[in-house]
Amino acid sequence: MDCVSPILDILTRLWDCTATNGSYIRHLKKNLNSLSEARRELEDLSEDVSRRVEEEEQQQRKRKKVVQGWFDAVESQIKEVDVILRKGEEEVPKKCLGSCCIYNCYSGYKIGKKVINKIRDVKELIKKGEIFENLQVTYKLPRPTVDGMVMEETVGFDSMLDEVWGHIADYRCRIIGLYGIGGVGKTTLLKKLNNKFLDINHHFDLVIWVAVSKEANLEKIQEVIRKKLNIPDEMWKNKGEEDKATEILISLRSKKFVLLLDDVWERLDLSKIGVSLYDNKKGSKIVFTTRSQDVCGRMGAHRRYKVECLSPEASMDLFRLTVGEDVFNSHPEIPRLAQIVVEECQGLPLAIITVARAMSSRRGPREWQHAIDELQSNPFRFAGMGDLVLPILRFSYDSLSDDVLKTCFLYCSLFPKEHNIRKAELIELWVAEGFLNRADPRNEGEHIIGSLELACLLEKGEYSEDFVVMHDVIREMAVWLASNECKIVVLEDDKSSQQNRSDDFQEAFRMSVWGSAVEILHEATSCPRLRTLLLSFSVLKTFPSSFAESMHALTVLNLSHNLDLVELPEAIGKLIDLCYLNLSNTRIRALPIGIVLLKKLKILRLDGMRDLRKVPYPVISSLLSLQVFSWFPTELFELHTHWFYMENTVAGLESLENIRDISVTLCNVDDPRVEFSPKLQSCVKRLALVGTASFLLSPELRMDHLETLEIVDCYSVNIYFGDQGRTYCFRNLRHLSVKGCHFMKNLKWIRCAPNLRFLYVSDCHELSEIIGTYESPGTSEIEESHYVLSNLMFIDLQHLPSLTSICCRAVPLPYLKTISVNDCPGLRKLPLNSGSANNSLNAICGSREWWDQLEWEDEDAKNVFGSKFLAL
Repeated sequence: MDCVSPILDILTRLWDCTATNGSYIRHLKKNLNSLSEARRELEDLSEDVSRRVEEEEQQQRKRKKVVQGWFDAVESQIKEVDVILRKGEEEVPKKCLGSCCIYNCYSGYKIGKKVINKIRDVKELIKKGEIFENLQVTYKLPRPTVDGMVMEETVGFDSMLDEVWGHIADYRCRIIGLYGIGGVGKTTLLKKLNNKFLDINHHFDLVIWVAVSKEANLEKIQEVIRKKLNIPDEMWKNKGEEDKATEILISLRSKKFVLLLDDVWERLDLSKIGVSLYDNKKGSKIVFTTRSQDVCGRMGAHRRYKVECLSPEASMDLFRLTVGEDVFNSHPEIPRLAQIVVEECQGLPLAIITVARAMSSRRGPREWQHAIDELQSNPFRFAGMGDLVLPILRFSYDSLSDDVLKTCFLYCSLFPKEHNIRKAELIELWVAEGFLNRADPRNEGEHIIGSLELACLLEKGEYSEDFVVMHDVIREMAVWLASNECKIVVLEDDKSSQQNRSDDFQEAFRMSVWGSAVEILHEATSCPRLRTLLLSFSVLKTFPSSFAESMHALTVLNLSHNLDLVELPEAIGKLIDLCYLNLSNTRIRALPIGIVLLKKLKILRLDGMRDLRKVPYPVISSLLSLQVFSWFPTELFELHTHWFYMENTVAGLESLENIRDISVTLCNVDDPRVEFSPKLQSCVKRLALVGTASFLLSPELRMDHLETLEIVDCYSVNIYFGDQGRTYCFRNLRHLSVKGCHFMKNLKWIRCAPNLRFLYVSDCHELSEIIGTYESPGTSEIEESHYVLSNLMFIDLQHLPSLTSICCRAVPLPYLKTISVNDCPGLRKLPLNSGSANNSLNAICGSREWWDQLEWEDEDAKNVFGSKFLAL
């Protein structure tokens, strides 16, 4: 029986080979071909589906698990098919159906059966894969909290970035505005802020970046936010702006988000977009960049940061980084020349990068010197500057709201590089040019200057708020535009003179000449179209009659600060359209009688003319259009060395109907009421009193227009208030200088000047207090002091041996910048406590001995102000 089982097994298998399943062996070759073809079909289908999946994955989508499972099954099946195909190919030559090899018969049968089964499996897998043609193979991924921004290495933004980041954590500061001129790096700073969310742990659910641009499109902004919020297409399409805003509002309501808006030009109505911080109680933030500080206000920014130009050190670091160290160190002369190149860019990152890229292949010092010449003479012809820098800067100019703003901006290009322009002078020039037509041109002019400052086309001046200045690169743009659009010619030096041909003078409407460039005027014998000639701070010795005879259209003539100019020709009277004449700080001894012919003259300035002793009555009284007359010392010592004869001048001014602004000096007058009629009192803007016995101010004598008062060698100044208590008759007084008034006891009367900014007191031997104590019905001493001193910015006290008090006690001084005390040994207390002027005060100047003897209300105050002390 033991030998029977193997025999039966062999017979059973032999029967299988020869019966119905013999087809497995007979059709093995054919079935292998079918399996191979099915494999190819499966592989092709897998590649098609895979390509589609990969394309969708590049669009922030992820393959579905069922798709990935199919790919895994395909990979597994292909591996199994390859094994079967290999074994099947090995079995084909062994077909033994006609032989007696029972083993070969069995193995052929076995592999043949696997081939048939695998064909079935592969076709089923193909069928499953074909379904994907009509199904979604991926699903949309949720957007990451922050999308990183690609950016190059930066220089000089770290401190401001840290400051802005600090306010991101401040729940009270919800909207932050970053403003500055074009090309200063606002977008770069915002990108760094965006990427900081990638590097630091935070509690925000979403950071959204939107590029707004000049032509803001609310629909496009909504679309960017929609994609970040993963709002489905089916919930979005066919909806109007309001419905889309509602969807965004609903999605954002539950999130703590940061919205970064780059390049905002006008106020965005966020509610129309669907963004509301007031509907979101989670501490969300909005940070935006703009070129206009005005937009910061319109957007409701709780915090505003001006993105400033780079420091000289950071500018050089950025330049070296961009130009490359190999070029920078390629010649011993290049570092020195690079310093000059960087200075020409004035810290503007866009200009620095543009110039550095242009120089990144230049290794010869002569090439660098040529670049310097180009940048100094015509920077926008330099490689890249005209194509990259100028268009960005010009956007700000083109965006000014009206032509008056544009004209006034271009007019500023007449002033030389880095020149601090006095606002009052600029406004007067605009008045003379006819740009300002309102009833109060001063207010209109201040509004225009403010608008240009808000647009970052003008900046606050170096000296005080009374000045403005143009950034050098902005000015170069203005000069370039003005030369084409307004026919303005600016001559600053020999180089600029050489670039202007005689044809330029023939066509010029406005011209300014500075320094040594005045020599070029000897060649310009005819300027028939010239309306404006600013010829200041130069070495002009004579103003030839030929100039006056050839400039028939001239309306503005400024010859100030020509210290060698001693006379004017009688031909000046031929400038019959002249509206503005400025002879300040010249050495002219007498005004030519031809001036009486200037019937259209509105403004006459004679400030600082030390050699001019008098202005004849007929000259003043004949100037029927005169609105502004100024004959005022520019330095206090002029009051001591020269006496002005004002009697006839004041009488002449009295006869003029249009006069509204007067600056004069009165000498040795016992009662100024004799000099000034009520009409002229309201016109006095600057007044110098020299050697008067007393200055009695009563309620009938009001000087609301007065801004500057200088009192020199006067016996006393007394204020009579009558029965109505204190009156603010000096409500607009900003500058007060008192010198050499030895019998003056105090300056209590400056309570009449609540807006005083600058206080200078010197050489008053008996002056014991500035404000001291004061009794007034219904008003306490503390309230008085608080109100009077609150606008002071500068206090300068010199040689006051009896002075013991500025004010009776410490008061808030929110705008105070500097206190300077010299030779005032009795002054032991300042009107300061720890909260008086801590944020605004820059310096307390005095001797170390005086400082050490100062008394303070408490130790905190002494510590607070100790860091502000500068020893004289």
